Amino acid sequence: MRITFKSLNRHAQNILRNRYSDLAKLQEQLATGKRLLRPSDNPVDVGNDLKLRDKMAALTQYKRNIEDGMGFMSVSDTAMMSMNDIMQRMRELAIQASSDTNTAVERRYIAKEVDQLVRQMLSLLNTNYKGDYVFAGTQTKIVPYPMLSSQARSQEDYDNLRMAWFDTTGGADIAVQIRSAFDNSAITNIIPGSFRLVSDDGSGNRREWVEGQDYTVDYVNGTITVLSTGFNPAALLADLSDGGTFAGPNYALNGFLMTFDYISKGKDIYGDTIETTGDILREIEQGTAVPINITGDELIRNARTNTNLIETLLRFGQSLIHNDRTGIGNSITSIDDSFQNILAAAAKNGARINRMETTLERTDQQNTETTRLQSELEDADMTDTITNFSLTETIYNAALKSAARIIQPSLLDFL
Repeated sequence: MRITFKSLNRHAQNILRNRYSDLAKLQEQLATGKRLLRPSDNPVDVGNDLKLRDKMAALTQYKRNIEDGMGFMSVSDTAMMSMNDIMQRMRELAIQASSDTNTAVERRYIAKEVDQLVRQMLSLLNTNYKGDYVFAGTQTKIVPYPMLSSQARSQEDYDNLRMAWFDTTGGADIAVQIRSAFDNSAITNIIPGSFRLVSDDGSGNRREWVEGQDYTVDYVNGTITVLSTGFNPAALLADLSDGGTFAGPNYALNGFLMTFDYISKGKDIYGDTIETTGDILREIEQGTAVPINITGDELIRNARTNTNLIETLLRFGQSLIHNDRTGIGNSITSIDDSFQNILAAAAKNGARINRMETTLERTDQQNTETTRLQSELEDADMTDTITNFSLTETIYNAALKSAARIIQPSLLDFL
């Protein structure tokens, strides 16, 4: 069989190209430290490696979910521990105030501390973690229990309906509802001690009416009662709504000024009151999602006794202001119920944190093992690769030399 120069040249070039490809492949493995660089390197191992990569990505996300959930629950746990301290102090004050040795004035002094404790409790109920309110249920972007104020100190307050109103023209000793001038809704959960009622006829005759002497307030239900035994009941028997226009002489800057703070419920952009219920879930393993939140409704309401935390604290403050020893005594039981409810919620949250910690440890172990298996598939054995590279380099050089001897130059190369 006759072998032409062209066939010999093509064969030699194919051999050089193949040996150079082997050398380039080994050089790439040395440069990257990886054995599997493309599917053609080893289709079976590449398929298994892709599965391990998917598992690694899932484990990484599970770890993020767990760590985020633990951060969320840790903030909740800290807030509930502070709530426990407040409730413990409330109980001490209730026991102290229930003693017969305390006078009405001394109970009012205790009410001032209770006022601050209530405000601190409200702040804890609105605890925020990375922009989310932890006790707001699934409505995490809305303040669950905002503290609002009825303002009547400037004309702007009246122009923007920031004040509240009542109509006591029905007579003295009759409880009437206090309402918001903005939407006519009933106002409840007024913070004891924050209520002020002042009248001013515009001629310098200004009077601040005294609670307990001229009127009484039911802070939880948001009602006011003008007392027939007061200084001048007729002066307080007025329609402060002024027919709904809020522009008449009764309800003007130089008329009645009523200011107070009250606890409301969060509202969405449509003005609807939100419910502080619903679980916030985090997937911590494949097919396993766990709640990470304690809802406001769960924290505030004792399902067994139907005791409401906010109402309990407000009634306690109200009993102190009204010098109601019986009410103070009843508050001790309600405080205990709310206290136990917070402890139960904290225990539930703590159990979830323990589960998260155990799952995180197991996830870390799986992550380590998956990384090891992935390394065995992907990583090149550097000792073998260097040896093969040296051998392939020698073969490639030999191929170059042999090709140079076989493909001799002709006279045409010198023309």
